[in-house]
Amino acid sequence: MKQKCESCNSCGMPLENKEDFSMGDTASIYCKYCVDNNGKLLSYEAILKVNADYLKESQGIAEEASIKMAKDLLKTMPAWKNVGV
Repeated sequence: MKQKCESCNSCGMPLENKEDFSMGDTASIYCKYCVDNNGKLLSYEAILKVNADYLKESQGIAEEASIKMAKDLLKTMPAWKNVGV
């Protein structure tokens, strides 16, 4: 039976391969896109922008809608559960 795929605690990205994890460390709870060069989690604002930009590009939606979608997604992530947005 296949195990559940882990996902980034910041953005929800599937962590399927070693390269997907922060710094290639499979013990990390974050993906490579949500951390800086030292493996430290980026700010909420930075993650929001990256996710909104991705949604805008991949879904072809307006910027305002992509920001709302990104906020809705991030508020469900463990890393941002205490962020008042």
